[in-house]
Amino acid sequence: MKEIIVSHSPFMHSKNDVNKLFLYVCLALVFPAIFGIALGFALSTEESKFLGLNALFTIIFCIAFCGAFEIGFNYYFKKKFELNDISFVVTGLVLALTLPYNTPFYALLICSFVSICVVKIPFGGLGRNYFNPALVGRCVAGIVIPDITSSLYKITIAGDEYISLTQEGGENTIVNLITGRSVGGIGTTCILLLLVVFVVLSVMKVIDFKIVILSVISYFLTAYFLTGFEQATFNLFSGSFIFVAIFMMTEPNISPNTLLGTLVYSISFGVLSAFAWHYNNYLNFGENCVFVVAMIVNLFVPFMDKYLVSKPSTIGGYRNAHKV
Repeated sequence: MKEIIVSHSPFMHSKNDVNKLFLYVCLALVFPAIFGIALGFALSTEESKFLGLNALFTIIFCIAFCGAFEIGFNYYFKKKFELNDISFVVTGLVLALTLPYNTPFYALLICSFVSICVVKIPFGGLGRNYFNPALVGRCVAGIVIPDITSSLYKITIAGDEYISLTQEGGENTIVNLITGRSVGGIGTTCILLLLVVFVVLSVMKVIDFKIVILSVISYFLTAYFLTGFEQATFNLFSGSFIFVAIFMMTEPNISPNTLLGTLVYSISFGVLSAFAWHYNNYLNFGENCVFVVAMIVNLFVPFMDKYLVSKPSTIGGYRNAHKV
């Protein structure tokens, strides 16, 4: 009997299936994008005007920049660009939806450049990158905009904490967090909408639901141990953790191929994110800590695939499109 060697993804590509599944992800991202734009228009005040337009242009510019950089990079290095490859649209959308409403133009340009020209294309393009391009781009945003949490997230009120946009000096409630009426990235705040999208993508087998569920459970249990039930609930529903778990951590190129690796990968992300969020005052990362933790966990995926081999994880059509 021949030995079966499991290595880091992907094994085989099927362009039609991959592009169809990217289309599903893209369509799913449209809903939080629309919500973020609508909320921006609803919450615009004299102090913070045109939030809805800011959100719309942030999304448009990120997609346009990612597309332009991908076409330009491939043209310069004489690489073939597939006209039906919409992966840059997904990258641009994911990146834009994790950014605040008032993100400056230069930051969009830099983050898009890093996502495509540093992370994606140099490693071989679609299916060969070791990090989620949008994830690295968002981490770079925390560097080029040091006050991305403490300043840009304050739209109508003062203070560094996450508080409701619906009233001056108001405090967050679970209802506000779940329905998206709170401070955060353009498309990351409406937890209820994200959960609906998660269920649909899971049923369609576009994403691996195990990664999301294990990440959320491990995050909540760790936060509960550190802070108690109420604060753990607030921590889970505030910020971008759930968005990252659904749209970034489930990307097949950066997630493990084995069941045991998937368990370690998901639980590590949840536990480390909870610790990073709890000790955020010492780290001074703000919401950026979730993205930094996700990128650190991604670093160890090749080792998980090599040493944590029990049996291949076969659930999730998004992953199966890359494998046999």
